[in-house]
Amino acid sequence: MKIKRFFASDVRQAMRMVKDELGEDAVILSNRRVNGGVEIVSAIDYDESMLAESEAASPNVASGKGQQSIHKEHMTLQDNYQQNRPQVVWSQEPALVEMRSELQNMRGLLESQLASLTHKERQSDHPYHYELQRRLVRLGLGTTLVARLLKELPNDGQVEESWRRLLGKVAVNVSVTDDDILTQGGIVALVGATGVGKTTTVAKLAARYSMRHGSRSVALISTDNFRIGAHEQLKAYSRILDVPIRFADSAESLQAALDCFCDKRLVLIDTAGMSQRDLRLSKQFAVLKGERERVKPYLVVSATSRLSGLEEVVRGFSDIKPHGCIITKMDESVSLGHVLNMVIQHKLPVSYVSDGQRVPEDLQPARAHTLVSRSVALMQENTELLDEELPGVWLGEVGV
Repeated sequence: MKIKRFFASDVRQAMRMVKDELGEDAVILSNRRVNGGVEIVSAIDYDESMLAESEAASPNVASGKGQQSIHKEHMTLQDNYQQNRPQVVWSQEPALVEMRSELQNMRGLLESQLASLTHKERQSDHPYHYELQRRLVRLGLGTTLVARLLKELPNDGQVEESWRRLLGKVAVNVSVTDDDILTQGGIVALVGATGVGKTTTVAKLAARYSMRHGSRSVALISTDNFRIGAHEQLKAYSRILDVPIRFADSAESLQAALDCFCDKRLVLIDTAGMSQRDLRLSKQFAVLKGERERVKPYLVVSATSRLSGLEEVVRGFSDIKPHGCIITKMDESVSLGHVLNMVIQHKLPVSYVSDGQRVPEDLQPARAHTLVSRSVALMQENTELLDEELPGVWLGEVGV
């Protein structure tokens, strides 16, 4: 047990001294008035067996009172301290409010300037890693993938040679399906968010297959009963291509349509486009899950989407376990890095890419190196636009 005397001009100051030196768990053994103020005897790690020592140290600790008296004195002093404790009142005086706002603005400005200086300092200290990181981020890749790609690089080297190696690693990590829909046929359902071009892609695939194998080998099914005019658009393609079409709004009607087209080598199902947060999406899933063994779903994504939007789409449609994806609107995008990041991170094979509205010309089988080369070309074409959105992210010397 540690015992100590404290002298102060008043009780409040003495209690503060006890609290500052011995902490909240200190026990008050005695208190008395002395010349010039008060004296408090306090202890920490209190033990009853050592009470005699505290009595000898201070005559005001009466053993007859016992522990109950000590505790009562302690509580009284604590109550007095709490009652006399000064209260903090925040002033709302206009001048102080304005001054506080100005100080906050100055702090934000200083933090921004310090961050800029730190960024430039790191740029000068680590030019090799900084330049490679800058290029990968400008390409549109996320910081997690950038760190992974840089991990195996040496600590220093030739930037251009390392850049080519990194692009090769990106291409190796992009899986493709080698024109599987048009070479293997089967029952294929295109799913995805609203406005990504599913119906046009269905028409392109149907036209390509008809050119290779004849119009009698392909059929169309639509489960889109939500959009006004959705059936009319697919009907128009059906008439132009001279291929049969049926409509399904339930698992039973889809099964009946598939049974009707059992002699077709390729059946393309156009599903309703809706947000991945739309509650009606579960109904679409229910229709497709009823034919899980026969139907191969492919996720259609737009190259114009941001990385966060692509991630949300993949999560929203993960329940149907897509066999691959089709990238549309390549001609409208200023960057392909976001979609490359998505297919690499989720190990989602790319089947086809679409870069226009023409049927069937603007549809090609996906090639990994072509996707990466086009991504680099877009990065070089849109340098100023991409630099405006480039985050000031420094990942450090990855791999050191």
